[in-house]
Amino acid sequence: MTGWPIWLLGLLLIVAVPAAAVGIQFLVRRRWPRLAEGDHNDVAGFIIAIVGVIYAVLLAFVVIVSWEEFSQAEDLVGQEASALRGLYRETVAFPPGVRDRIEADVLAYARSVVDPEWPAMSRGEPGDPAVAASLDRMAEHLATLPTDTPIQQQYVSVEADRFGELVSFRSQRLDYVEQGLPPVLWVALVFGALLTIGFAMIFGLRSTGLHMIMTGSLAALIGVLLFVAVAIDHPFAGDVSVDPAPLVRVLDDFGSR
Repeated sequence: MTGWPIWLLGLLLIVAVPAAAVGIQFLVRRRWPRLAEGDHNDVAGFIIAIVGVIYAVLLAFVVIVSWEEFSQAEDLVGQEASALRGLYRETVAFPPGVRDRIEADVLAYARSVVDPEWPAMSRGEPGDPAVAASLDRMAEHLATLPTDTPIQQQYVSVEADRFGELVSFRSQRLDYVEQGLPPVLWVALVFGALLTIGFAMIFGLRSTGLHMIMTGSLAALIGVLLFVAVAIDHPFAGDVSVDPAPLVRVLDDFGSR
């Protein structure tokens, strides 16, 4: 469902599911009119309270975990861009020819990440060979940096650290491409939603309209939270995804020089 258009996902979970719940509620009350008398409310109320609390905890946990992973993936992109900026700016201690090679490597890496690696990640593909090739060239050029002066020796050490950070940040970013909630957890979420809404349907109320409003509202709330969880489940896929803006800014800042 992550690959679905965001409007279709919202229509399904926030509109279609509550509408279906209201329709089923109407049919249930017509088929079993004695439910309105509420003789079973003491037992049903006790059970729905337990089920509702358990499901609320599970749903909140899923939304929070999904949002934390989305935020962490976003932070990694910013850190990756910062490492690139450091590599670019710290070439000032080296001769022009050497500096030009490293700066070109930085820009080539940023371009290859923005395109084609970013579209590949949105399709669920972990990485692109062009980025790996850029890293290999950068490693070769960094290995040939001169160390004729103490300042250059210090800068070589700093550049090596920056390169190590860059490789680490990219590796962690790619880890998020295939991450997501396990299928068994989605099964639990769907089953819990059906159970919670189902118990709300059999709760006895004399007013059919009020009962349908309550059931529809509960289904809509659950649908909204499931919508959020699905939309951000894979940070680099779908309409709601991490943007490569920090890397684009690296190209904007240094690409025209």
